[in-house]
Amino acid sequence: MFNRVRSYAFRSSELDSPAPEQLASELPTELREAYEDWYQSRMTPDRYSKAVSQSDWPVSIFVPEQYEEAYAYPLLTWFHSDGNDEGQLDSVMRSVSSQNFIGLSLRGNQRLADGSYCWNAKDSKVGGVPLSALLHLTTCRLRRAMHIHSERIYLAGAGRGADTALRVLQQHPEWFAGAVLLDPVCEFNEASDPAAFASLKGKPVLCSVAHACGLENMARSVRMVRCLRDSGAQVEVDLTEDFFDPESEAARVIDRWVMNRVLMETCV
Repeated sequence: MFNRVRSYAFRSSELDSPAPEQLASELPTELREAYEDWYQSRMTPDRYSKAVSQSDWPVSIFVPEQYEEAYAYPLLTWFHSDGNDEGQLDSVMRSVSSQNFIGLSLRGNQRLADGSYCWNAKDSKVGGVPLSALLHLTTCRLRRAMHIHSERIYLAGAGRGADTALRVLQQHPEWFAGAVLLDPVCEFNEASDPAAFASLKGKPVLCSVAHACGLENMARSVRMVRCLRDSGAQVEVDLTEDFFDPESEAARVIDRWVMNRVLMETCV
């Protein structure tokens, strides 16, 4: 169904289930009752919040051209850079890897004067609903349609999108395998609060910091990295001269970083 699909944009409420729902009648008898009880319960992602499940916040997905149903793909959740929107996902994923990931991106929660968007990490809502809840619901729906490895869901973002990725990781570290932070602005208060990173012990984080960011931003980035490392997070820092372009060949570093972690997992 999804072979040869590159990217697809839609409203989040339209991603009910791109693949057919599992019919209870097709399940083994011993599982049928348990499935029906679960489906009617509040534990079902589509039912735990009516406002979230009905949200029409724009999202995009990226699927490899040669999608293999038997392979459990890592999921890269992308928080776009300033002055873009969820449509940036296609270009970013083409630059990272056209084959190794499924990608997901939500539109930023702050509209700019030119009609583009950015992320405001101080605001935890998108379209009036909690960002973490909408992201969770969208990911659950996507996993019903595609084969995604539940232990290889990564957050990534650039600029204020990186700030938002870090904040989501702080709020729900159990949901994600790690994060890639490209030139974070570190504008939200928790970025310099050591206690806020206590839950990230052992979490892998790749962070790029540009010399061009200015002394104030550099100081905030250094404090953030120190807080992460003091918490026990596994932080790798890539110092660059200019700002990282996630739509360039340089983005291949994300593919190498994630795939190296996947390789280490399989060798353990």
